[in-house]
Amino acid sequence: MIEIKRAVLEEAKMITEIKTRAYNKEINTYLGRDGGPKGYNEVSSQEEIITNLIAYKIELDSKIIGAFFLIPLGEGKMRFEDFVIEPEEQNKGYGYETLVKLEALYPNVNEWCLSTPIFSIGNRHLYEKFGYQEVSRDENEIEYIKKIDR
Repeated sequence: MIEIKRAVLEEAKMITEIKTRAYNKEINTYLGRDGGPKGYNEVSSQEEIITNLIAYKIELDSKIIGAFFLIPLGEGKMRFEDFVIEPEEQNKGYGYETLVKLEALYPNVNEWCLSTPIFSIGNRHLYEKFGYQEVSRDENEIEYIKKIDR
């Protein structure tokens, strides 16, 4: 069973390792190299996220398999960032289940936003299946918003 819980500093190393594997798999699949956003493979970057933002871990049967963080954007708005799942656990429905649980955890949020690389076909499919609408794009990223009427 998937659970989402606040991440703590002691988990920064493990989350960084998962992020590194997930981003490297994604970038390698589509661009033929390793890589990710600035600091994706640095424990100090994850420690900063855990300390200063709303950081979550994703657990499957009490084992950490992923992570993400949130940035409040004002009344009823939230930005969803850095969503990663361990490569061996991808394509099993855990991403969708995580999004369901996240929305239930924040019932007062009626507008969610996020972005994903244009080349990331799997991410785009997940977000669009979950009701996110593309609002803009440039040569690298697609920006999505999901509005919830309550």
